[in-house]
Amino acid sequence: MKKLLLVLGASVLVLSACHKATEDNTTSPSTPMEQQTKEVTNYFHYLADSYQKALAHEKEAKDTSVQSPMAATVVAMEELQQSNPTDQALIMKNYSDFQKLIQYNTEKWQEEFAIWAASMGQSYYRLEHRNFDEKNEFIKKLETTTVSQKRVRWNIFGVSSDNAYDYLVLDAYYDDQDKHFYLFTLKDGQAQVLHADKTLETVSAANFEETENTDLAQGFKEFLLKTSVTRENEPDIDNSSLIDKIKLAMESYSDSSGERYKSASLATYGRYYGLAVPDQIMQFGQVDGVKYTFKWHGYTAGLGEKRFEILACYVNEAGTEVILFGYKDGRPTILHTEGQPEINQNEAGAIIDAQVHFVEFHQPILEQVFK
Repeated sequence: MKKLLLVLGASVLVLSACHKATEDNTTSPSTPMEQQTKEVTNYFHYLADSYQKALAHEKEAKDTSVQSPMAATVVAMEELQQSNPTDQALIMKNYSDFQKLIQYNTEKWQEEFAIWAASMGQSYYRLEHRNFDEKNEFIKKLETTTVSQKRVRWNIFGVSSDNAYDYLVLDAYYDDQDKHFYLFTLKDGQAQVLHADKTLETVSAANFEETENTDLAQGFKEFLLKTSVTRENEPDIDNSSLIDKIKLAMESYSDSSGERYKSASLATYGRYYGLAVPDQIMQFGQVDGVKYTFKWHGYTAGLGEKRFEILACYVNEAGTEVILFGYKDGRPTILHTEGQPEINQNEAGAIIDAQVHFVEFHQPILEQVFK
């Protein structure tokens, strides 16, 4: 976790203490934590405040036994889930987005975006902001905007008035010719770049659309994936030969089954009944009815006590089956989906919860890869 804090840099050292509604619920010796969390109305702000307080305490105490900021945030998330049992998935979404926000490397993306802009013969200004700053004027400007002609709910740099927000804004840029305004966002945990032909002065009247520039959209997604890796003293293991065996086995299996499968990765994903593979499959996956934590190349999703480490992921062209190769609680295992996932969406169509059912897959051709 120390490594993570170093990576965060200045963007998380300047956390605002402005969430008064949340701070009013701070636990006192005479008030049980469970009673306090029941009164919390803004989950994201509660998580941010828990992180901020632990970060400040860590700096003051300088004691290795002090609870890390992310550990404190996990505790806060669990408290919210216990006190709000009907909002489990919503709290998990807020927690997952919070992780991604504090891992977001503002300065590094500014460098990469500048390279892209130069290739387009353009230059951009970054909208300066601080995470969790409720006084940011941009918040008011975005309130009246739309996406694809629809009103949406925003979480802007960690400030949101609605737990069930649609977009988490990580960054904003506008060009020096007043032709382009870009929002770099997460929607349902997925990277999405929004664009409008507006200036900073007129952006409040903007209708944003997903950018048509596929290079920029893919570049931003790959950037988030490679900068969110938070390995902690883990050895680098070369699994390239095993990955090659899996690829050959999947080709043989595809030929024998008469169904085509494609490899999905953290940078290039597929779809399974509308869910993103592998991101949302990892987030909502269960194995034999038990919630699991899925990990792949340092990216972790799900909060189950049991663990599955992914080596490779494949989805069929019909989008009706996903096959995972990896280690289930340390044991070489192949999983595949069974039946359709159970998906819950809000009125805007955003996925707020899902259950993806995995079972062990005992297929002779595929099992050869681990022998």
